[in-house]
Amino acid sequence: MKRFLLLGLMAVGGGSARAHLRDYLDTYGPYTLEKGRMEMELWTDLRDPDGGDRFWVHQTEVEFGVTDRYTVGVYGVFVDGQGLSAVKVENRFRPVLPRAWPFETAFYLELQKANGDKEQNEIEGKVLLAKNWGAVNVTANPILELEEKVDLNGDKSWELESALAVGTCYRKFWKRVTPGVELFFAEKKSRVTPGLYVDVARDVRFNVGVGLGLEKPADNAQIKTILEIEF
Repeated sequence: MKRFLLLGLMAVGGGSARAHLRDYLDTYGPYTLEKGRMEMELWTDLRDPDGGDRFWVHQTEVEFGVTDRYTVGVYGVFVDGQGLSAVKVENRFRPVLPRAWPFETAFYLELQKANGDKEQNEIEGKVLLAKNWGAVNVTANPILELEEKVDLNGDKSWELESALAVGTCYRKFWKRVTPGVELFFAEKKSRVTPGLYVDVARDVRFNVGVGLGLEKPADNAQIKTILEIEF
């Protein structure tokens, strides 16, 4: 996993900031909302685990630009047939960096309070990095995650895991459509996700893709969508 984190850091460099609307499904860009603006995201995933039945996961998120460089978001996670499974609070901060700094950078911290049914309590930190080469974008997220584990006796412990999300896309492919592909590396969860990111209207974007498991314990497939509306 360390080599994946190093590759992600090497893969990105400088680029200019762009609108907050996202290009990817797993990978976060280092962009923040303008102060006072709001955004809603509706996530829908159909997961097909290697062992077990398929199930839907829905997430509803509302974000707010506290400042031009700090965005906070709150969202609920709903698992099909179980109702509310977790509540998350997301913080994204884009620091002032030297003009010569070679890439767009932000820091991300997410806190998850879960009910323990398909979701667990988590603390997740990411570095959000991006570079543009003309119409081509590369974005990388080295990730550290603390997840609460519960054994068969009900005893709880915290486990530290690392991951890496990397995405690349071509923004001038065809009118309102941007194609891209992402790689997500994590223990027993690694996948590749080709996707399309569609500008439906001004400040409205619909992203869709299929995540394909790269190792046997990972989900065979995940159909992933995000509808994003900025106000």
